Amino acid sequence: MQDNEIDILIQVPEFKKNEDQVQYRVHFLNKKSNTEFENNYRYSELKRFHETLETLKTELPTFPKSYWWKSVNSNFQLIEQRRQLLDSYFQNLIQIKLVRESLIYKNFILVALKENDKKVQKENKTKRSENQIRKKTQQLGQFITPIPNPVNLPPTPEDKRSQSMQHTPKTCQQRNERKKSSKQQQSPILNYGGSKIFRGVLSNAAKQ
Repeated sequence: MQDNEIDILIQVPEFKKNEDQVQYRVHFLNKKSNTEFENNYRYSELKRFHETLETLKTELPTFPKSYWWKSVNSNFQLIEQRRQLLDSYFQNLIQIKLVRESLIYKNFILVALKENDKKVQKENKTKRSENQIRKKTQQLGQFITPIPNPVNLPPTPEDKRSQSMQHTPKTCQQRNERKKSSKQQQSPILNYGGSKIFRGVLSNAAKQ
């Protein structure tokens, strides 16, 4: 049973292949409210929808067949051929009034609408978070002082380096000599009249 009062148009304009999985984009256009939405389906999901419609006991358009001896998902030409057949299937399906009034069909459209809303909300949330991050980065950039480039000191000439290396041993030698002389001055043993006496003994004799 066919009827010309069609509220929603259904098309399959393209497909999306991800590794071994293929999804067909089903586009819905509500003619009354002039709104549109879409959802992605695998072939097995659309086939399950068709098998559910068969319980209505009415004549349905031919659904694209599956091939057990060859893989459609590995061949872009076969995928495109299946997409065209699915597009033709939905264009013929919406012509059947009994299908459009069934709960199976209405639920199919309702689920697609909800999935589309979830997708849109997720995309909007991602855009808002990206805009917030961009604004915060711009605000922080106003208060961050740029780090100045390090000043490169001129290299030390090789002549000065060699001179400094030559003077270093002399300086150490002079320090050692000074330490020896200071130790000798503070030594408690003195030479007095050719004999060694302690500094303390000489000081006591002087006091007496």
